[in-house]
Amino acid sequence: MRKIRYLVRGTFVFISILLILVMIQQSIASNRNGKLSYKASVPNQVILCLERGRSANEFLSDIRGNVIKEMPRRNIMLIDFPDNIPVEKVANAFGRRAGVVFAQPNYLCGLPEINCQDEYTPDLNNPVYIAGISPGPYYNQQATNSSGADSANLFSTGSGIVVAVIDNGIDFGHPLFADIPDSTGYDFVDNDGEPAEETGDMLGHGTFVSGLIKLVAPDCILIPYRAFDESGIGDSYAIAMAIYRAIDDSVDIINMSFNTYTSSSVIETAVAAARQAGITMVASSGNDSCSTTSYPAAYAGVIMVGAIDSLDYLAAYSNYGAYLDVVAPGVMVYSALHTDYESDWGYWSGTSFAAPQVSGGCALILELEPSLTGDSMEVFIRETAETGLLWGTVVPCDTLYGYGRDNVLRSVTCLRRGDVDNSGQIDSLDYQYLINYLNYGGPAPTPIIGLGDVDCSGAVNSLDVSYLINYVNFSGPKPCCQ
Repeated sequence: MRKIRYLVRGTFVFISILLILVMIQQSIASNRNGKLSYKASVPNQVILCLERGRSANEFLSDIRGNVIKEMPRRNIMLIDFPDNIPVEKVANAFGRRAGVVFAQPNYLCGLPEINCQDEYTPDLNNPVYIAGISPGPYYNQQATNSSGADSANLFSTGSGIVVAVIDNGIDFGHPLFADIPDSTGYDFVDNDGEPAEETGDMLGHGTFVSGLIKLVAPDCILIPYRAFDESGIGDSYAIAMAIYRAIDDSVDIINMSFNTYTSSSVIETAVAAARQAGITMVASSGNDSCSTTSYPAAYAGVIMVGAIDSLDYLAAYSNYGAYLDVVAPGVMVYSALHTDYESDWGYWSGTSFAAPQVSGGCALILELEPSLTGDSMEVFIRETAETGLLWGTVVPCDTLYGYGRDNVLRSVTCLRRGDVDNSGQIDSLDYQYLINYLNYGGPAPTPIIGLGDVDCSGAVNSLDVSYLINYVNFSGPKPCCQ
């Protein structure tokens, strides 16, 4: 009987140890994949935002702390202190003191592909890069075909539009980015002016994301900001610094292919500043197949993008929920890989790669309508999304598909509908052009005939001429936007 008791007790101890090990492993995985359900943060660091006129010296003596980084114009600083004080305790104590706007741990954040769908597939054919032609799978893939980006380039290529990419850097040596100087952007991990990717588990992530932006908007100007290290981990302070730097650099769009489930005051404040500046922000929803609120995508003024497959079904890993704006292809998408791989090109899956396609589409829209603010862009993207998917119809706002699939061709056509002679403005020459086309065999509306379907009836006919005359001469309704 005693042997049985020892056996039972030993089994219980073994199971307890096993459970503890599993919990530790889950905690480590949580820290690694950016979910941060345990609110993982950088040890011994607190972010402090003070009211104007207040100094960190008023607070540091209590914890023997030091300011290690600072954003003077924002009065935001990163503080470190001895490791015998819990981070949450320090943040909470500071947060209750007068003169403190907010105090928080320096929360960690991860690239979504760290723990889910992180296998890339190099194109072993290793095609040579020829702008606009090769690789074939890059320029002719389901991703851009479904959004109509290739046809949208007949109207716009994103020329002059500046897109910031907050990620783990970029491969400046890749032929796709040969026109980007090595000194473009900034590295907030190593604190230098060369945001090149470094060898690690997430090598190629920023390069792949940047390649998809250039695919949709080939003439946009990319600025990489490295806020994530080679393993795909970044912290709140570095991300906020990157957003503020993007504001200072007067970018038009910020792509954020990362997410966390812990709201961060410093990132939220930076996002609010970018929103106030009118910047369009696009973020991935995350790769955990859940509806948990994900940041920064859920912050006001940010376009949240989920991923779908080639049949328009939500990707098995894609997050969803009430904050979702649109979906875009994110399964086996083709783009630029880091040149340290077996090929300069390949396939990858994840919501990180759905978001940059929307960012590229926003660049096309801004070239045509530069006055659009980030808030207006979010509404416009929703209004022009495709609701008729391959499997059926989306009824906005659907928690799985948001307002539908991103449709950049519809967006740019909406801005140019009625300009049938492609002159850049809608005037009497356009309805004369349309009359000539319909009655006398003149040239069709250019570059696509859909510009002449002014009432969105699905056909170009005399009703469109009447509609256009009414708009130009009698202040009638604008050409429809569908």
